[in-house]
Amino acid sequence: MALLMKYEDFLDRVNELGYMAFSNMLPGFPSLEEETPKEIWHTGDPDTDPWRWKDRAAEEKKLAFGCILGGHKGFVAARMYSEFYAACHMKESLEEKWVSGRVKQTTWQLWKLFEEKTLLDTGDIRREMGVTPKKGGNRVDTAIKELQQYYCITVAGSRRKTDKYGRPYGWPINIYDKVENWAPAEWMKGVSELQPEEAKVRILEVGLAIGKNIDRNELAKKLGI
Repeated sequence: MALLMKYEDFLDRVNELGYMAFSNMLPGFPSLEEETPKEIWHTGDPDTDPWRWKDRAAEEKKLAFGCILGGHKGFVAARMYSEFYAACHMKESLEEKWVSGRVKQTTWQLWKLFEEKTLLDTGDIRREMGVTPKKGGNRVDTAIKELQQYYCITVAGSRRKTDKYGRPYGWPINIYDKVENWAPAEWMKGVSELQPEEAKVRILEVGLAIGKNIDRNELAKKLGI
């Protein structure tokens, strides 16, 4: 198999597979890191830099990206998004889980923030929740990951930070939105008819077909299904 060199080739590859990990999630499972040459990373070119492809694909709504493979970073093609949503999204509301004590306070507070605001990056979230990277930041980062894993929020693209004068600096950082705002309507067709167990079986069958010598139970564990 030839290594991926261009953004369009990457999109074709994920659409062919159905889903793909960002880095080495499980030996033998396809990942962007393993299917691209190291020398093309971090050039900043959106056509040839895999680091930029992930955000571009989400922004253009060509693929879903984020901590959406059991909390691991990866990509899901449009044709499989409904399966992942059905398998991973909580059937009870977060409020119901919060009231019964099954959702951490930080996760609940983060969800309430997204119910009020949209297209937030990590800096926005920390500022709104009154934490810093060293004080409370880890709890917020875990909550961001958890809400992605359960298909409540998702990466919606990226933007660069700005200094106090409004000048951009550094590498672009992810921005997040609620799945219900971001996901194209056609991606969600059939979700209400899909039973979670049926969706999980489909996801695992595809994963076993595209991977090499992968154990079904190990894959299910990695995907959180």
